[in-house]
Amino acid sequence: MNNDLEKCSIWIVKDKQSILKKYQSSKLICRKIISLDELKKKYYFNYDKRAIYYLMKNFNYQYDVSKMYLSNLMELSNNNDNFFKVKKLIQIKNELLDNGLLIINPMFKEFLKNKKIAVYNIKNLSSFDSSMLQEIEKYSDVYYINDERSIYHHTSVIECSTLDKEVSYVATKISILLHQGIDIKRIKVCASEEYEDAIQRIFCWFKIPVSIDNNNLYSTEIGQSFLTNLHDTREESLKWFNDHYSLSNPKNLEVYNLIIHILNEYTWCLSLKDLKPFLKEDFEKTTIRRNTNENVVQIVDSLDNIDDDDFVFLVGFNQGEIPKPYKDEDYFTDEEKKTLGLDTSFVLNKRNYDTWLANINGIKNLVITMKKNGDAGECYISSLNDDLQLELIPAIEDYHYSNLYNKLELSKKIDTLIKYNEIEDDLDVLYGIYPKINYGTYDNSYHFIDKDRIQQYLNHQLTISYSSMNTYYQCAFRYYLSNILKLNMYEETFYTILGNLFHHILSLVFINEIDVKEEYNNYLRNVNYSFNEREKYFLNSLEHELEFIIQTINKQNEGSKLTHIYTEEKIEIPKQFGNVNIIFKGFVDKMMLNTNHDELAIIDYKTGNPNLNLNNIIYGLDLQLPVYVYLAKYKFPNARIVGFYLQKILNTEIIKDGRHSYLELKEDKLKLQGYSNVDLSLLKEMDPNYENSNMIKGMKTTSKGLSTKKVLDDVKIDKLIAITEEKINESIQEILNANFSINPKRVGMDNLGCQYCNFKDICFMNEKNIVNFKEYKNMDFLGSEENDTIKTN
Repeated sequence: MNNDLEKCSIWIVKDKQSILKKYQSSKLICRKIISLDELKKKYYFNYDKRAIYYLMKNFNYQYDVSKMYLSNLMELSNNNDNFFKVKKLIQIKNELLDNGLLIINPMFKEFLKNKKIAVYNIKNLSSFDSSMLQEIEKYSDVYYINDERSIYHHTSVIECSTLDKEVSYVATKISILLHQGIDIKRIKVCASEEYEDAIQRIFCWFKIPVSIDNNNLYSTEIGQSFLTNLHDTREESLKWFNDHYSLSNPKNLEVYNLIIHILNEYTWCLSLKDLKPFLKEDFEKTTIRRNTNENVVQIVDSLDNIDDDDFVFLVGFNQGEIPKPYKDEDYFTDEEKKTLGLDTSFVLNKRNYDTWLANINGIKNLVITMKKNGDAGECYISSLNDDLQLELIPAIEDYHYSNLYNKLELSKKIDTLIKYNEIEDDLDVLYGIYPKINYGTYDNSYHFIDKDRIQQYLNHQLTISYSSMNTYYQCAFRYYLSNILKLNMYEETFYTILGNLFHHILSLVFINEIDVKEEYNNYLRNVNYSFNEREKYFLNSLEHELEFIIQTINKQNEGSKLTHIYTEEKIEIPKQFGNVNIIFKGFVDKMMLNTNHDELAIIDYKTGNPNLNLNNIIYGLDLQLPVYVYLAKYKFPNARIVGFYLQKILNTEIIKDGRHSYLELKEDKLKLQGYSNVDLSLLKEMDPNYENSNMIKGMKTTSKGLSTKKVLDDVKIDKLIAITEEKINESIQEILNANFSINPKRVGMDNLGCQYCNFKDICFMNEKNIVNFKEYKNMDFLGSEENDTIKTN
């Protein structure tokens, strides 16, 4: 250890972690190590998220604008308040001080007095940092100590045609080092975010483990859904999570614990909805399943902390990338910075340039690469080469370290030959090595995965719902991609927001006294979505439409004896298949029961114009209503089913018939559509005026009695429930057996398996994959056809 450094009790460093790794803990036991950033916050002041929240609430700033103001507070000078921008910052600072929102450590300066302080390995200090240290020098001994590094004169930069070629060149060179016995922990790649995807993909082909782990909480469907459905209180928000995701699933439990840890930082805020931008940023910074394996190639974003025995690859040595230029677009312009004594963009760029230059010259084992072409066109060598004077050397391909990469390259070269009649370099070499790569052929069949491996991957826990089960029966491979590999990207659209909004209001209004208008607007205020003018107009119109829907439903329910209402009821049914714990779950929009809870009607709200067709349930398809009956009977096993229905709440298509008023037609659209129990005494409990078809669509009275085709007796309802349970269990067993074949189902002429599928570019489905099913009419599989006419007394 440097003698001057050893006698200092306080070390100011750029990166604490690198110092802790470099020196043994015994040598640091009597020393306080502070990063330069920590020093500024302790010497002047710091702020936390409450200060950002205060600016958002009291100054009406956006989240990013609030952070921008706070980031400039420390460097403002009270002696230069002639600038409006400075006055603005001083006003903000004083208000935050008055409200106790700046964290000040009054004893810290006293702590520094008469200490020996080392500013260690920090070069090119900013003007502000220099002035701070000069103040400290007035009452303490400050030593500026830098480790002496050897100067290495590098001679070349490797020029690659594209970014992918650049990464494959580096992967090849790393493979050579590993074959030579170099410890993988000594290998580092200095790369920007632009290179991360290519590094993960190409290094995998070379079987090189790498430290990139970009699976953050915000990138998950659970994370985004949680933010979309954020409630005011922590308790309500966590209850929503519990209602929608089973904590018996270890992956869900991990996310749940991460969210709790984040929410614990915000106990000072009464409404979580106000914190959505804070939480979004926290979610983006929170990594799931962090790679803890130390035997990986480290990806770094700078050359600041490189040891002499490290082998370093500096990629992206292109103009505009290394070094990244600072622009004159900060809060203070360059002209204002000159007056205020702050570093201009020119000074920042010069300092950054000098830092990169010194770091490059201080690394012994360094390979520098650049790309010749990028997405925006031709790329040029970094401006650092004006000083380095490196020779451009074209990259030479080496095909000894990855068969997979080689075969992919051969396929590309054959493509070029066939499509453009151009012979690329090394086509003959690769074809000589791999003469049988089956070019031009593709086997899209699913190759079975060992079922034990799938069950282990699922950690012997599986949660399934109507939606995931329906996906499985549409196409098993579609389920695999969507629900096992989770390749579906969650995208919030105007129409999903609209559907969620209507469901939210209707889940509250029939069981609680609420102000519909206020609840409607509160929900929209907390949605993370920017509405355009057309959508805003539409939302304003639909607010009145929702009020009409509520009035009409209340009118329909007049006189009904099914007055016990359950809405958005979460029902879970546990199952056990071998050593795998299963949860079958669902959310029933609305259940209506009588006082004794022995009569039950089920209603599912639908937006748009869905088709009510139960003829495909024998194939496991379109089982949503039967699934709700199955779930409801599990919760209320002694209740007889009065009926199960769809209620189309957002179907605005009205066709005038000349016989009914516009209002009557609108009310008719809101009538229940579905199946009723053949027992009229039950039906009368739900709708005393069923003869007039006030609540249920399609019922009419004739001279022979009540005429409708949508009726089932108790026996058929029980058979419907049995078919539903059979299909649920069958899908679970097939999933656990890892049966994920490409098998889209076609019923009659309708290919239901591929309808609205996002994975057509993955499966390459062909006619041989399609499973054709007979088209049933009138649910013949239940036995005799439903009654056409029910006699009334």
